[in-house]
Amino acid sequence: MTGAMYAAIGGLRSHMSKLNVIGNNIANVNTYGYKAQRMTFKESIYGTTRSGSNGGVTNGGNNPSQVGYGCTVASIDLNMAPSTYSPTGVGLDCYIDGEGFYLLGGKLEKEETYADDGTITGVKWSGGITSGDQLKDYTLSRVGDFMVDADGYICNSNGMIVYGFARVQNPYYVPNASKQDIAAQKAKGIDIESETIISTHLVPLRVPLQAAAPTEDNGGVTTEKDADGKDVTVKQWEQGDPVYPYLSSADRLNQYAEPNLDKGRAKWDGTAPAVGTAVYGKSTIAVGENTAEDAVSNVKPCQMKEMSIDKNGAIIGTANGKSVVIGYIAIASADNPNGVTHIDGPYYKCMPGAGNLQISTAGLDLDSPYLGNKVDPGTADGDLNGATRAREIDYIFKEKDTEMQGGGLEASSTDLAYEFAEMVTTQRGYQANTRIVSVTDSMLEELVNMKR
Repeated sequence: MTGAMYAAIGGLRSHMSKLNVIGNNIANVNTYGYKAQRMTFKESIYGTTRSGSNGGVTNGGNNPSQVGYGCTVASIDLNMAPSTYSPTGVGLDCYIDGEGFYLLGGKLEKEETYADDGTITGVKWSGGITSGDQLKDYTLSRVGDFMVDADGYICNSNGMIVYGFARVQNPYYVPNASKQDIAAQKAKGIDIESETIISTHLVPLRVPLQAAAPTEDNGGVTTEKDADGKDVTVKQWEQGDPVYPYLSSADRLNQYAEPNLDKGRAKWDGTAPAVGTAVYGKSTIAVGENTAEDAVSNVKPCQMKEMSIDKNGAIIGTANGKSVVIGYIAIASADNPNGVTHIDGPYYKCMPGAGNLQISTAGLDLDSPYLGNKVDPGTADGDLNGATRAREIDYIFKEKDTEMQGGGLEASSTDLAYEFAEMVTTQRGYQANTRIVSVTDSMLEELVNMKR
């Protein structure tokens, strides 16, 4: 066998690999979120028949003499550049107009510890993302085919839950607070005016839970005095109203917590409400602040209507006639987006070659710019007040050039004109290599026939 035969066989294998890449690109021309691949060749090994030498006193030098043995595959790269918007008409379909990925994973798991009297003394959420170090464990995707499952989670067609920043009840909220109280607390960096806030814990997004029918027993029906001093019955909520998750205060490290169910809604006394006494065994995400254990269903999410996604990634809908913002979809960005590893279908992992993952929002301003509601790394020890100091990897960027577009998905990035042109050149390259095999075979045949 001659070196030309081996070189031609290497060329045939390499061109067949490229044809496989082209065929895969063309096969996925209508696959949502598909990223076209590009294959490049490189020269194979060389055999040296004579080494090069430098010139001497009387003689000049000579160049090395080397014979190559064909080509091989240099790289098969993903082109992760954004593709075009493809409208679908489905309200929860989402398109990232810019770079980045959706972060997908499973439900939260929690570990609880109890005091002798049965009250929860601490709640640890082991599934939430509170540090940039945890991001690489989750799955990335560019396909936003979202829906609401039976448990109220926002998931894709394969049941993977999308992660983002949830809207939660504000533990410092004071109903009917005076302007003076609001201003005084705002000067301390505390918002007592807003009923809800956006937590920077990265959690699986879920619709709020339904409030139960208000009764006197659960505190939903109270008796108050009107302007004339007469007793009037007042409903504190309506059955089916959205009940947002609850976030504890800084002295509990801003962790999601079970609600305070035995003292009514939060009352401002200078501190955030304590963790309550009820335990919800069936729920896999924190339930909302309410007034009694039977005042909220931990297995019945709100019935959401007219759901859509806005440019900031907010998942919006109506429940019981009230506007509900479930949360905001997070964007995960790799240092080298073309270096992510394709694992299955539209899913990727940030593995070696992709660098680090960083979380950002689609133009949304957050109260805290760090994951897990952590405080600025420069905060003095005396000003922490039990909170956790952030690191650089926990910083949440605000994407100025990236927006979300609802009602559509990302189209395939396959360019048919380019693929057909590549197919022609690949076919001719394959054909030329077969000619080398044929010519080499003819030469070997002549060699064998020399004995006649």
